[in-house]
Amino acid sequence: MPIRGAARLLVLLVTACVLAVSGPALARTDVPRPVLDVDFPDPAVVSTPGGLVAYATGDRVPHAWSRSADGPWRRGGSLLAHRPSWSREGGVWAVDVARVRGHWLLYFATPVKGMGEHGRCIGVARSTSARGPFRPVGSAPLVCPSYAATPTAQDPLLPRDPTLPRAGVIDPSWFRDADGSTYLLYKTDRRPATVRIVALARDGQSVRTGASSVELVRSAGVLENPVLAQRPEGYVLLASEGDWTRCGYRTRWLRSTSLLDWSLAETGTLLDTATTGLCGPGGADLVDLPDGRTLAFLHGWTCRGTSLPCTGTGKWDHKPAARGHRAMYAAQLDWVGGLPVVAGWLDPRGAPAGDPRLSGRTRPGPSTRSTVAGGAR
Repeated sequence: MPIRGAARLLVLLVTACVLAVSGPALARTDVPRPVLDVDFPDPAVVSTPGGLVAYATGDRVPHAWSRSADGPWRRGGSLLAHRPSWSREGGVWAVDVARVRGHWLLYFATPVKGMGEHGRCIGVARSTSARGPFRPVGSAPLVCPSYAATPTAQDPLLPRDPTLPRAGVIDPSWFRDADGSTYLLYKTDRRPATVRIVALARDGQSVRTGASSVELVRSAGVLENPVLAQRPEGYVLLASEGDWTRCGYRTRWLRSTSLLDWSLAETGTLLDTATTGLCGPGGADLVDLPDGRTLAFLHGWTCRGTSLPCTGTGKWDHKPAARGHRAMYAAQLDWVGGLPVVAGWLDPRGAPAGDPRLSGRTRPGPSTRSTVAGGAR
């Protein structure tokens, strides 16, 4: 339960005194442990008859697999057979994978020419197996701004919004509505950031004929990694907020009764350092297991060759001595009143039984009307 009022002040004063005497804070040992303690940022996870397959940001999509969510996880190689013809060299960011009409589809963001060093566009690749290899579909991007040096995308974001930076699109995320319609969510990069949605064709490999993307939410800061879920009470969007290199990176929820109008959305915090003890808990993906459980897989920074979170301030990707990397964690979610609640954390297989970390429940933070503006259609 949150500590409030005088109790919170007392904790802060005691903490300050301890730090003054002992110097830099030691990493906490009563926090969740990674189920995969290697560099595995922006995890996307799917459930298959043979177990779970996870995909990460990296060179042509590194992956890992396990028969159980708590591991052991085994790392594999890159699953994207080759970059599409319209792409240039560079890392493939924050993918999503879905099974649609007998094929496994990989949605990915890869560098293109015409938008600077980090500018990316979104493509789709196909495989008969969740473990690839995935081969790009088509000769043009699925989503790409019209100013990029690529063949015209199926969703070219026309007319172009002059308030947005020329930085491309990233973080594709597949969603199936209750009526069977499928959509792709994605982020327009840099600030201000927007999350958009576009309807897909039935096979998931192209944009639906005549469809154009709609802006769902906009933030003056960083809002990324959208993941959408549908509950009886409405649609719930999870998104990462803040600087991914810092411990302050966090996961927020937004809820709307409308798929395409988020102007009245409620919002709150699901995962942050204060509620989890983790450093930068973000990049979350949701997986529904055959036994009915919903798991959230996410990353957080660990440091100094241990499975303990980094502590302190600064950009952890700029501190080589700390040996920081983004490890993968798994949490079990409950839904309370249509909002996500962390019911407990999965320990890596072989961890001591009875760990007190599994008994805690993180309740939704106080909801407010969204400070992230709803987008115009």
